[in-house]
Amino acid sequence: MSATRPTSSVNGSPTMLERLIRRLFRKPVVYGDEFFGDAWFREWAMLDEVLAALIESEPGWRAVLDFGCGPGIMIDKMAARGLDYIGCDYSAEARALYLRHFGQHPQRYVASLDDALTRSFDLLLAFDVLEHMRDDEIVRLLGTVCGIPELLFNISRTRGIPGHINLKSDRAWIAFMQRQGCHFEEERTRRLRELYRQHRPGAPDQWDRNLFLFSRSTS
Repeated sequence: MSATRPTSSVNGSPTMLERLIRRLFRKPVVYGDEFFGDAWFREWAMLDEVLAALIESEPGWRAVLDFGCGPGIMIDKMAARGLDYIGCDYSAEARALYLRHFGQHPQRYVASLDDALTRSFDLLLAFDVLEHMRDDEIVRLLGTVCGIPELLFNISRTRGIPGHINLKSDRAWIAFMQRQGCHFEEERTRRLRELYRQHRPGAPDQWDRNLFLFSRSTS
């Protein structure tokens, strides 16, 4: 006879005890080969040209910091296109993937923001990163990069993906960023989303709904 599952509180949703057990025994996510598997590389092989088009659509974005860059798939591509493009990721496993798959500019892949912020940037990118961070970690990130005037995020809201611990609605993300002193660039966000839609019509990844551009005064 199988063990009886704890009774859920409402319509089959987890009880408080179940949520606590899941939180206590959640396996830490390692951002290496298991996370960045073949499917990830196939998907990004279709994305990289589109993302390059988004970045190049704004002439003022010449120096770019890609925070949480993972295997750094954009670093060599954007360097070849003349941008001062720096990838930053704390994961040694992710850097090893960059060196294995790309690796033309290892000096452009740094392991800390302190190493990155020895220069100035026009734009901070974080593609599929904020949903992996707690609010307090995001607040610290924004404080550290306070000298970067514009912030472009793709924030996934997909449930069930390892590491997705921070899922918010558009309105909640905008309100959160505004509390940190960031202005939501609504019209430019709409334009970037439409540009993405033009390049990848009908794409299931929902980047055309998940892109957000913010700006702030750095004076």
